[in-house]
Amino acid sequence: MARLTDKTIKALGPGRHDDGDGLRLIVSTSGARSWILRYQLNGRRRDMGLGGYPEITLKIARELALEARRNAKLGTDPIEARNSARKSNRRIPTFREVAGPVIVDAQAKTSNDKVKAQHALLLGPIYCGPFLDRPVNEITTTEISAHLRPIWSAKPEVARKLYPAIRRVFDRARVILKADHGVVMPENPANWVDLKAQGFEAPRRLSRGHHPSLAYSKLPEFIKTLRQRDAIAARLLEFLILTNVRTDAALKMQWAEVDIEARLWTIPLDRLKDRKHRSEPFRVPLSPRAIEILKEMARAKTGDYVFPGRKDTPLSNMAMLTLLKRMNSGNSAKWVDDVTGRPIVVHGFRATFRTWAEEAGSFPHAIVEEAMGHSIGSAVERAYRRTDVLEKRRALMETWEKHCSSGPGTC
Repeated sequence: MARLTDKTIKALGPGRHDDGDGLRLIVSTSGARSWILRYQLNGRRRDMGLGGYPEITLKIARELALEARRNAKLGTDPIEARNSARKSNRRIPTFREVAGPVIVDAQAKTSNDKVKAQHALLLGPIYCGPFLDRPVNEITTTEISAHLRPIWSAKPEVARKLYPAIRRVFDRARVILKADHGVVMPENPANWVDLKAQGFEAPRRLSRGHHPSLAYSKLPEFIKTLRQRDAIAARLLEFLILTNVRTDAALKMQWAEVDIEARLWTIPLDRLKDRKHRSEPFRVPLSPRAIEILKEMARAKTGDYVFPGRKDTPLSNMAMLTLLKRMNSGNSAKWVDDVTGRPIVVHGFRATFRTWAEEAGSFPHAIVEEAMGHSIGSAVERAYRRTDVLEKRRALMETWEKHCSSGPGTC
């Protein structure tokens, strides 16, 4: 068998052309040329690609083939040896580069913009600045301990969220480094057992209690005061109280979701907090006053959102909070929680509704829970349930509106 030469290679047609000792040049019908080395290891035949011609010349191909055959004789698989060499030559990613996908994954699990921003904040420059641009495998438990300690004592609520976020980054890094770089991280440097050995204890919980809420007996007066304010935030807050929905759902409400004639608002599944337990969107019955608010907003319609902010974006989630602060400004706060004395917050109105339904109403528990948007019953019960009791909830919400507008009533 004649060995190949640089001259004969250029004249070869499609097919396999042997150079000897398992080295072959493969010529495709398109004229592309590539080198293949066939070798045996432990009785198993394998083909190893060496690259394309002319980038890999005949001389280089023979040198690569010789080195591969030497490895095979020593019992080392040439393909695995090459892959290991390639991995070892790759640059180790930084903490920032590994944290990026961790942030994306965490953000994909929520539709709340505030929570999404929180994930980026925790693993960003403010809380992870010293680590961001360092190779992730060089960061030690001692460094993490020194970095976390002041946060642990000064900002325990931040620490509760920051620590697991950092730990997830290193968990991901261990997988990436082993698979792509051939580097083994024996332990996660943010291992809780190791941090405990350095004196760490679970960060203390802040005793914030429940969201401050308004007593339902004071709600008619509050609504009367609220209606005197000429602002989108005021209309939004009243609408939110009347429908008893969560803030994020109301802020992102779009006209395409509303059926004025049917007096119905359908919240898409991806905007529901309990979407993991639901298979269908959540239908919200609209009371007469809620319809009035929508018609008022329709007269000033500027885009897709019912309660718009700037440039056809949802109103800021700070708008209603600012509104409540202004309503409580002056010598003394008027709209406060009777138990704690703290100024009320937007989410507290859901507690106001729930308390009213329990104490002043006579609607069944399941109807009230459905109106709260809560998951009802066990997984088996939910699987067999085929109704959202819409009309019964409509009666509940219309009774609630009467209370909000004119004072305590009976159900």
